[in-house]
Amino acid sequence: MRLITRSDSSTRRIAAVGMYDGVHAGHRFLLDYLRLEAKGRGLTPAVVTFSRHPLALVRPLETPALLMSLEDRVNALADAGAEDVVMLSFNDSLRRMSASEFLSMLHRRFGIDALVLGFNNRFGHDRLEGLDRYRAIGDEVGVDVIQAPEYRGAGSPVSSSAIRRRLIEGHPAEAAVMLGGHYRLRGKVVNGRKLGRTIGFPTANIEPVEPQALIPKTGAYAAYVVTPDGVRRKAMVNIGYRPTVDEEQAGERRIAIEAHIIDYSGYIYDEEVMVEFVDYLRPERRFESTDKLKSQLATDRKNVVKMLG
Repeated sequence: MRLITRSDSSTRRIAAVGMYDGVHAGHRFLLDYLRLEAKGRGLTPAVVTFSRHPLALVRPLETPALLMSLEDRVNALADAGAEDVVMLSFNDSLRRMSASEFLSMLHRRFGIDALVLGFNNRFGHDRLEGLDRYRAIGDEVGVDVIQAPEYRGAGSPVSSSAIRRRLIEGHPAEAAVMLGGHYRLRGKVVNGRKLGRTIGFPTANIEPVEPQALIPKTGAYAAYVVTPDGVRRKAMVNIGYRPTVDEEQAGERRIAIEAHIIDYSGYIYDEEVMVEFVDYLRPERRFESTDKLKSQLATDRKNVVKMLG
């Protein structure tokens, strides 16, 4: 895979444009179709995407949390079959382009001779409606515009926003169907208060590497944690404000992501791990004592082991 950030028309390409947050099942279906068209036309399959979400410029307060970091998104696009990833910076100049200007720019600067439109996909500030209008402007600038079929597989209709809703509502198993795999959150293990080890449940305190990463609903989860040695291990993960062990202080409440990795005692501070959310166990709640919290954690661990087999 080649990551292209500057003009490069040395290769003739067929591309699909989008944010591709999560690189979900619908995205991969589109890229499968893109590769078939590329093979038939003798073109290189490429993806045109953006370094930041367009809403970060257009309507910053409505910018969604991200399902993937930029690095993970590029790697996932390559795994899905994109041989070239054209990375654009969504700025005021790009924002003001009409569909015709945008297509012309892709053709001229990046050698894109054909463009595959996903279902309900639109681009350009004029937000044209209908395939015929895109095909007409494509003919004018030398780009063949092709409509991809609609994805009708598992979890359809699939969208990044629908996946975010499932995760925010505490339904990671439903999100996994749409994603084609568990929602994954990559983070660095940082120092915490180390209270978990005093009750027999040491935890890794995880700080997401992507500041805008989507944090699922507060509560306890059955999960896997991929440790720095590359091993995928069973874990129980809690997301929340630790009401039993932390005194609530106005203005200082911070959400914490804590993973108790079952039957693991390796030193992983300052290392990166990957959390895979499998299923929701229970909401976060305050316990009357650490003994009752310990009893609940023991139950959670048994449930996790049973659920993950």
